[in-house]
Amino acid sequence: MSRTDEQDEQELLTRLQQQMKVLDDAYEPVSIPSLASLEVQVKERRRIKRRKNLIEMLLFWIVGLMVIASGALLFLSAPALYLGIQAIGVGAAVTAAIIWAGKNRKEEAHHE
Repeated sequence: MSRTDEQDEQELLTRLQQQMKVLDDAYEPVSIPSLASLEVQVKERRRIKRRKNLIEMLLFWIVGLMVIASGALLFLSAPALYLGIQAIGVGAAVTAAIIWAGKNRKEEAHHE
């Protein structure tokens, strides 16, 4: 490197260091929380998550039991209606499967 290149590089480094010092002075360092406070936060979040999971599980079981009970009541009170709903559901599932298979065949034929 020539002398001017070294001088230019040194000048660039000096300006860069000055700008970094200005930046460091402008932004004060963020205080790092202590280990004890982090442990407290983790324990609190675990407790909240455990509680949410418990509530979600209880709601799942309650809704599931209500659905099963209403299905049983529907079957016992009106078996024809229950069987009709089952037949409509099976018919809709078969129709959806046929439509889906047809679309996949068209896409495969189109790609080949």
